[in-house]
Amino acid sequence: MSHRPNLLIVDDIEANLALLRALTHKINVNLIEALSGAEALGKARGLELALAIIDVQMPEMSGYELAEKLNEDRLDDKVPVIFLTANFFDENEVFRGYHSGAVDYIIKPVNSQILISKISVFLDLFNQKQNIITNVAQLKTLANDLISANESLRKREEKLQQEQLFNKALLDSIPGIFYLYTY
Repeated sequence: MSHRPNLLIVDDIEANLALLRALTHKINVNLIEALSGAEALGKARGLELALAIIDVQMPEMSGYELAEKLNEDRLDDKVPVIFLTANFFDENEVFRGYHSGAVDYIIKPVNSQILISKISVFLDLFNQKQNIITNVAQLKTLANDLISANESLRKREEKLQQEQLFNKALLDSIPGIFYLYTY
């Protein structure tokens, strides 16, 4: 892959963003930071995101709402979301999170090893997806090349068959030509 994957981190507290930035500084990603859902949507517009790490509780737009909006127009390119939460949540909250695009939750305070491990897994999956997309494109190109080559061979075969029929007709008429020429 020629470019670094995009990792979106969203938290309404600057200190939390700074912590996430520090924890992820050694990971080879293009880090996109936002302090609100609206800012995140603006920065993520038109970008392919490998992963989004989003605080659940934010003013104006919750993490759940942001995740839903991030993915609402992405048909085949859904963004996996890891939600960060400091509060205990019940099954309804968990279901709401998964329904809005969550693939996991991390409880604050963030354990750096767990966070890095989870990010690594999703970046590996993203890279594998990119490799598959590249391979599919190459296979389509090769398939089109084969179709063109087959068409060219079919035309050559038709031409050879026509030449063979002409030669056979010519050879079949040779005795008649000799007969007419000798008399």
